[in-house]
Amino acid sequence: MRLLNAWTMELDEHAIAISEILEQLDLDRNAKKNSVGLITCSYDYVESGIVKAICNALPFDVIGCTSLTNANNTEAGTMLLCLTVFTADDCRFSAAVSGSLANNLENEVRVAATKAMNALSEKAQMALALFPMFGVGGELMLSALDNALNGAPIFGTVASDHDTAEYSNTHVIFNGECFRDRLSFFLISGNIKPQFVVAATSEQNLRKQRAVITSSEECLIKKINEMTAREYFEFMGMISGKGIEGISSVPFMVDYGDGSQPVARAIFGLNQDGSALCGGFVPEGSTLYIGRMDVEDILLTAENSIKDLLKSDGLKGIIMFPCLGRNMVLAINPLAEIDLVRKEIGDKAPWHLAYSAGECCPVYSSKDSRLLNRFHNFTFIGCAFY
Repeated sequence: MRLLNAWTMELDEHAIAISEILEQLDLDRNAKKNSVGLITCSYDYVESGIVKAICNALPFDVIGCTSLTNANNTEAGTMLLCLTVFTADDCRFSAAVSGSLANNLENEVRVAATKAMNALSEKAQMALALFPMFGVGGELMLSALDNALNGAPIFGTVASDHDTAEYSNTHVIFNGECFRDRLSFFLISGNIKPQFVVAATSEQNLRKQRAVITSSEECLIKKINEMTAREYFEFMGMISGKGIEGISSVPFMVDYGDGSQPVARAIFGLNQDGSALCGGFVPEGSTLYIGRMDVEDILLTAENSIKDLLKSDGLKGIIMFPCLGRNMVLAINPLAEIDLVRKEIGDKAPWHLAYSAGECCPVYSSKDSRLLNRFHNFTFIGCAFY
């Protein structure tokens, strides 16, 4: 497998954007037997028709999504379109898009997954998936795809954007068509060895106190140490009165107790009954740790992640989806994490990074060495292809 990168900042002239992309890819010389594309960009490229024009000019399926900020080996920025082509003789790719997820989520995901799996001659080694941001939680969509793909590793992101506080211009892309309520993905079978990395916060940024989630339902924490979530956070001095603004930027690490590494959760809000709505599943019996994000730790976890991804020989390329919450903490230097990535990887491999509104990445279970698909918040995730 090879990963080919291309980019453009041309927002107006379709022909110029297509020419820039095709010249960088040089498909006549670089494309192998089977190919598929991944595109990330700002909403402006959707609105101007550039996304559709580029996808129509490529002789293979392309999935994609809008993002807060995009980057590759050469360029970075909010007003950038990045395209990565996966191409191989000994791998096969099968891309699909679901129907609207607003009505029958499980069925629509199952139909798309079945179509994609049937197009492969062998078992999928992994999926790269792009999820919409709308009324269905990201982990519910991931869970549906996980079930439909029979547990195949899933790596991906929830679409984001850079110009609206409500992320109302987020779109998922499939062959140039753009959607607010569908997921797109491609499966990879054949000769690949993906390596995954997940990093939210370092050990030094975790409080020593541990708590147990004693009552919960999917993404809802009802009780912690037999107190309502609100009572627990008040007890810990994290909120007072009705103010919860600060808590929404705090990463809560949740240890499932199944031998897999803890996952980060965001608290989206507190309900009248004292329960807390989270950005992912919070299983009953899990252990809860309170974390902290700061610039130093964001750069440290990103650096350690890249070093892990570069450990093995034969690296073909890296895809990364860090949380947009990390980008916001960087404040006056929003490209600091990307600059670090560029410095660490250098010319070792092509890479593609897009900021995420929810991260999907498998974690390893120490009990039986299985990969378990998980949804994350506040997290840097990466997938290295070998």
